[in-house]
Amino acid sequence: MKLVSKNWIFNNLKTSLKNDSLVSKVVNTIILDVKKNGDKALIKYIKKFENPRAVLSNIEFTKKQLKKAYDSITTKEKTALKLAYKRIYFYHSKQQKKSYSFKDQLDSKFYVQWNPIENVGLYIPGGMASYPSTVLMTVIPAKIAKVPNIMVCVPSQNGKTSNLTLAAAYLCGVDRVFNVGGAQAIAAYAYGTKTIFKADKVFGPGNQYVAEAKKQLFGVIGIDLPAGPSEVLVIANEKSKASWIAYDILAQAEHDPNAKTYVVSSSKKILDKVMIEIKNIIKSKSLKNVNKSISRNCFLILASSKKDIYDISNFIAPEHLHIHTKFNKNLLKNIVHAGSVFVGEKAPVALGDYTIGTNHVLPTDQTARFSSGLGVDDFIKKTVFIDVGEKTLKKISKPTIDLARQEGLEAHALSVEIRKIKT
Repeated sequence: MKLVSKNWIFNNLKTSLKNDSLVSKVVNTIILDVKKNGDKALIKYIKKFENPRAVLSNIEFTKKQLKKAYDSITTKEKTALKLAYKRIYFYHSKQQKKSYSFKDQLDSKFYVQWNPIENVGLYIPGGMASYPSTVLMTVIPAKIAKVPNIMVCVPSQNGKTSNLTLAAAYLCGVDRVFNVGGAQAIAAYAYGTKTIFKADKVFGPGNQYVAEAKKQLFGVIGIDLPAGPSEVLVIANEKSKASWIAYDILAQAEHDPNAKTYVVSSSKKILDKVMIEIKNIIKSKSLKNVNKSISRNCFLILASSKKDIYDISNFIAPEHLHIHTKFNKNLLKNIVHAGSVFVGEKAPVALGDYTIGTNHVLPTDQTARFSSGLGVDDFIKKTVFIDVGEKTLKKISKPTIDLARQEGLEAHALSVEIRKIKT
């Protein structure tokens, strides 16, 4: 945990997306093996990394097994899952796209058609750790987009997989669920095997091997984004509750030993209080991962002005931004780079991880400067149909021919010119 300046952050912020040569080599080996040997390679890596007793015939969960998992969870857990499902569905249903058509100033018509991606592969991290929330966050927008074939890969740990995760898959009505994780799951999605159908695009967070596999296979398969460790930036003022901020920081720090956490304020007094609170909570509570993430990647940033605060926030472009102040429209103008923004002291980021309705699959490592959180848009694609009218052809033929010849593309010009002569 460090108290630093704006300039320090601007000069020293490091990405987690840098290539690790060892990880890259291991992942490349797995990818090539799965590409060449399909199911044979797949089961080899499942046995090596997840379940030494695995057999190919039972790596897919049956619908009966998914229902059994759902029936096994408590009423309290079912209620929580259903509440989260309802809220996530409501928010994402507002993102639906409608196909449309229009005419230009002459006589051409354009038809813009939105269609779902046909086959998507969702990756749910975890093994014995339970991530039913990621099932909801990835499956629900895919369902709203009307994706016809939704597949899920979820890893196990010593052959055991979280019933809560499988219950969420049952609640969402997932088509197929495979008990496989790691880079081998992403490779199977990319190339297809006899067991796992080839996907057109893969979604969902994972460890560094999963992230590396997605990067290496981009182009063979579409990817959502190369997600890194979790991040949160809290903007605080002198009236903020230091203990609340400390818990906001620790809530994201416990995701991963490499999680990045930031507090920005123009008040050194509140930064000092937050530092003390974080240290006290770590001593008194048993929280996983926080000792490493806080010692390595927790930064308390002293800003000189409100403009400074906005500049720092937009530079970091955090996955999660929590602003400890009341909402005002100036925030919409000044905060332009962030995955999700939580406004007000009563808006903890953890709500976004589970039940507020927005998606928790978000851009990290400054990628919020050019990308957004997962949504229905990611599961659909746009095709444009152009019906060219005679008046339009007559009007634009000569400029088209001239431009083509300026670029030295004679066949382009002739393909238009021959139609112009016959018109």
